[in-house]
Amino acid sequence: MGEKSFFLQPGEKLEAGIQDIYVLSETEGLILKAREQFQDTSETPPVARNPGDRWMIKGPTEYIPPTEVEIVTKRYAIALDDNEGIYVRNIKSGHIRLISGATYMLNQDEELWIKELPQAVEELLNQGHDPLSDRGSWRMARGVAAAQVKQKTRTEEDGAKAITLRVPHNAAVQIYDYKQKKSRVIFGPDLVMLAPDEQFTQLSLSGDKPKRPNVIKTLCLLLGPDFCTDIITVETADHARLSLQLSYNWYFDVGDKSSEASAKLFSVPDFIGDLCKAIASRIRGTVAGTNFDDFHKVSFSCH
Repeated sequence: MGEKSFFLQPGEKLEAGIQDIYVLSETEGLILKAREQFQDTSETPPVARNPGDRWMIKGPTEYIPPTEVEIVTKRYAIALDDNEGIYVRNIKSGHIRLISGATYMLNQDEELWIKELPQAVEELLNQGHDPLSDRGSWRMARGVAAAQVKQKTRTEEDGAKAITLRVPHNAAVQIYDYKQKKSRVIFGPDLVMLAPDEQFTQLSLSGDKPKRPNVIKTLCLLLGPDFCTDIITVETADHARLSLQLSYNWYFDVGDKSSEASAKLFSVPDFIGDLCKAIASRIRGTVAGTNFDDFHKVSFSCH
């Protein structure tokens, strides 16, 4: 330890040159690894270290590693707000957990874990708006798409940030837990933070005029009131073919927001397509028993 002047003996050389002492603050730590067996006198009482053992020291302190110790990495405390989180994986047990709302420092047996999402969900999170309406607002806390993660364009800490989604007012999002095999529904306005074993339920709704399936991809289900428009072809009893443009008003009557009642919102995969098909079928059946002249007179008087 310096300050000191000394001479190298014959056959000796500096392994890594002159090194600085490690000065750690209260938000810093060092992950250490034993190169060989030795007695660690820096602990009270002294601890016997075996080759390959890993342990951690935290600041505030000053540390000079002995020759039997290798510095693996330096840890920094990660400050997390209530709306922020990180995914942490235990390298011994493989258990993954979500940590949020606290200042946390990884220990010697933990590492940051990057949660992978389906590509379709990644694209929806990066859109920043709701395909059904401009009322929605999405935010991806990780900031960059998964494709860029593979290109290593962001730091490990950025990639391990918890995935959050702002649910707009008068909307709902369903989240499924693959570990517990159950789902939960979040009503807006709220901020959703995914647990390690959770995924968003993606909706594929019909769109365009006339309606086509799988046109609208979304994560948020708007509860209405809203409307949809469809174009259908009908045929009268005297074989006159007509093209009708129809508009429907709809809304979800969500009186009870219990888990069983809210799960019914997502029980129908494409409610718009089913709605338009059901009403179009009833209209075609009614028009099929009516002559063109009668249909024209009635529609004109109703108009």
